[in-house]
Amino acid sequence: MEMVLSNGFCEMSQNEMCSVDAGGWLEAGAAFLGTVMIGISPTVGVAAGIGASVVGTPVVGVAAGVAAGAGLAATGAGLLDWACR
Repeated sequence: MEMVLSNGFCEMSQNEMCSVDAGGWLEAGAAFLGTVMIGISPTVGVAAGIGASVVGTPVVGVAAGVAAGAGLAATGAGLLDWACR
């Protein structure tokens, strides 16, 4: 807040107005990327699980798939959380 006026209202800068309004391009990009990451996390999990099953045992494949999918979804959720703060 830059200046408090005599009637109790605050004068805001352009950057503060953009943050209140919905953010800028950086926030929009982070929200989009987070949404895409969450959306493709099941596919990544299945692909990682299949790949790990070929190399190791099926148990290793399931663990690798769950870890890859959950990691990507968690990263996407973190981006969404940051973008919508």
